[in-house]
Amino acid sequence: METSQGPLDEVIARLRRAGTDLTQVEVKAASQGVPRSLWPTISAFSNRDGGLVVLGLDEANGFRPASGFDAAKVRDAVAEAFRPRSPRDIPGPVTPTPSGVIDIAEVDGAPVVVIDVEELPADQRPCYVTTQGIENGSYQRVADGDRVMGRYGVFLLRTDAAQPTTDIEPVESATADDLDGELVDRFVTRLRRVRPRAVAGLSSDLDVLTRMKVLSSDRSTPTLAGLLAFGAYPQQFFPQAMITFNSYAGLTKDSVVGDVRMLDRRTLEGPIPVMVDDAVRAVLSNLQHRRVSRGAGAFDEPEIPVDALREAIVNAVTHRDYSAMALGDQVRLELYPDRLEIHNPGGIWGGRRVTELFDGNSRSRNARLATLLTDIPLPGTADTVSENAGSGIPRMTGSLGRAGLAAPRFEATLTSMTVVLERHGLLSPDVDEWLADVGADGLEPDQQRVLALVHRELDVEDQLLRALLGIDSHDAQDVLRSLVDEGWLRYPARPGEAYRRGSRLQHEEVREVAPGVFSSPAREPAVRGALDERIVAAIRDAGELGVQDIADRAGSTVNVVRQRLRVLIDQRAVIPTAPPQSKNRTYRLG
Repeated sequence: METSQGPLDEVIARLRRAGTDLTQVEVKAASQGVPRSLWPTISAFSNRDGGLVVLGLDEANGFRPASGFDAAKVRDAVAEAFRPRSPRDIPGPVTPTPSGVIDIAEVDGAPVVVIDVEELPADQRPCYVTTQGIENGSYQRVADGDRVMGRYGVFLLRTDAAQPTTDIEPVESATADDLDGELVDRFVTRLRRVRPRAVAGLSSDLDVLTRMKVLSSDRSTPTLAGLLAFGAYPQQFFPQAMITFNSYAGLTKDSVVGDVRMLDRRTLEGPIPVMVDDAVRAVLSNLQHRRVSRGAGAFDEPEIPVDALREAIVNAVTHRDYSAMALGDQVRLELYPDRLEIHNPGGIWGGRRVTELFDGNSRSRNARLATLLTDIPLPGTADTVSENAGSGIPRMTGSLGRAGLAAPRFEATLTSMTVVLERHGLLSPDVDEWLADVGADGLEPDQQRVLALVHRELDVEDQLLRALLGIDSHDAQDVLRSLVDEGWLRYPARPGEAYRRGSRLQHEEVREVAPGVFSSPAREPAVRGALDERIVAAIRDAGELGVQDIADRAGSTVNVVRQRLRVLIDQRAVIPTAPPQSKNRTYRLG
């Protein structure tokens, strides 16, 4: 049986090797019927990324079939919770009604109930346990458990579907005198030169500042965006709207090297243009530099390219959450011997996934602030703070790639975002050793780079490869498909998601998740007969097939095959010959 987390037999094998539930897979015995602990899991999976629940296996007994499990009864009870409800119906155990596929399968010859939960659309979240209420019953997945997300997490989910307006709210205790006159003058001068239509018909600077929402409608009170961008000292009103920088001697915060725990510590304050400039200088002063020659000149290059460093810091201060619930937290820069971590409050706004950050589209939680920063010059230069054109992350990724470094790693939770920039090369000696260990040392260079990204836990897809490796989308998809064909990767679980580790890397994945289970990485040949492979093989053999014929040849159902075809079409592995509603729609290989 194919699931969003891979073939069911492989999922069970991973669970047994790990000896515990996984982040996107939860198992419950359910010997006495549907357990109450199921509903927090359904809530957590519905709120973020979806996931798989298997009922009828006993974790305490090595994930073997649970005695006394009534599959049909449990399936019907779960299906009742997933059925659509009218406003006059009695509420189900979770609200709103979750979405997913419920089916009965076999494990070790015994029936189990499989629930493949889909993430709910942004305008329907949060999903919560009805009897606990929205604030106490909204859950998120943390490692292999379900945790109450709290008031802040609920707030972020409820504001995720509509454009926030926090940044244009007036700061009542501030006045226009709290703005930096020089920054304002440079801003207005630049606007009149490069965006004359934006200030057409306005003779006074006061009118310009009001139109651009630097000042509120009373023409004297700064907005939050205006104060953050132009304030002489915004921290007078928001003490934590700053950047802190710490350079650690060890690989973790609590590591001590000799008697030293911290090598440098700074607090960076002022308006955003000044903070960004000071933060870049603080990090650069703690990085190693190398002397390189280009043409007739020689230059000092830092371990992390300046463009990538500045872009990451700008993104953090521009897109962080500035709501009242988050203004007690700051942007934190933490430098370690092997990496720089940049933390900011608030996850990815707008229901986007990490893989979508590389697609070149621009969406901002703080729309007015992002717009202002495109026209504010950095101190001492004519360059503005940002472009607000969606080019920042691709440019950052490209500059890292040209320096031989891995792409930025984004670690997003519901309430926070962390960007990790590595200080050492992508194909370092330890990665070369890992490639040899898993038998990938004979692959083409681009294939090795892709696997190196997977090894470093990056969400790999074609937009990331295009930015990092400097190749177009078609070439990137060709590289990814070749790795799928050879068993190194699997196609994404759903359109828009990242590629998954294939059968050749499954043991390596478990070894990293559960250290100590294996003394060394195990190798295994590609598992033959996985549904994606059977679909592709069926189409290849026939040249062109309809969905019913594909299902018959692949040994699956039409509904399941349609789900996988959406992914294969998204990855251009399969091409439809007609629109979705056409009765003559067939499929051929891409």
